Amino acid sequence: MTTAPAPRRGRPPSGGREEILSATLAVLRERGVAKLTTREVARRAGVSEGSIYYHFTDRFGLLLAVFERGLRPLADLNQRGFAGPDLRATLAAFMAAVEAFLDPAMDVLTAAQSDAELREALGTHMRDNDLGPHRGITMMGAYLEQQQRLGVVRADVDPETVAYTLVSGCFMRASQERMVGHTLGVASREQQLDMLMTLLAPTEDAVK
Repeated sequence: MTTAPAPRRGRPPSGGREEILSATLAVLRERGVAKLTTREVARRAGVSEGSIYYHFTDRFGLLLAVFERGLRPLADLNQRGFAGPDLRATLAAFMAAVEAFLDPAMDVLTAAQSDAELREALGTHMRDNDLGPHRGITMMGAYLEQQQRLGVVRADVDPETVAYTLVSGCFMRASQERMVGHTLGVASREQQLDMLMTLLAPTEDAVK
């Protein structure tokens, strides 16, 4: 997966990339995108501003990198192979990875709504790197289709529709939590898992 922006060449100033990203997310959550400055991020991270420009080029590059870092749980899950024999455990692991991505990603997505330049940069980055919910939906849809062939998942459900519902539930929890500070009225992860397991269970006729 291509990340943006590419780091500059040459010897980096003193300062760690991960510390900078963590400080950026903290400032973004506390102060909002309008008050996100490289000076404040550098102060929080205990690095020079030069370290920020070396690693990320500019403020937009910094925010895109925060967004990209959130993708790691999903990339790790895909790389090690998440298709385990236990359906519920596999669904739970996938949902946990999606929500681990959405935790920082929602901050960047929310910031983009009030910053036209960031919105354009983020939109371009996502298009250029084929990023979006369709990636997770395709991944989970393929797994559910495989489980159908094994008789673990009932044959009369559409795997992609179920995958879409699963990802949508994760997004609903993350977005409501970020926007209003609670998830009142939204199914918890365990509740959603219960509903999915009921939906996906093979019918009696199918197992005879």
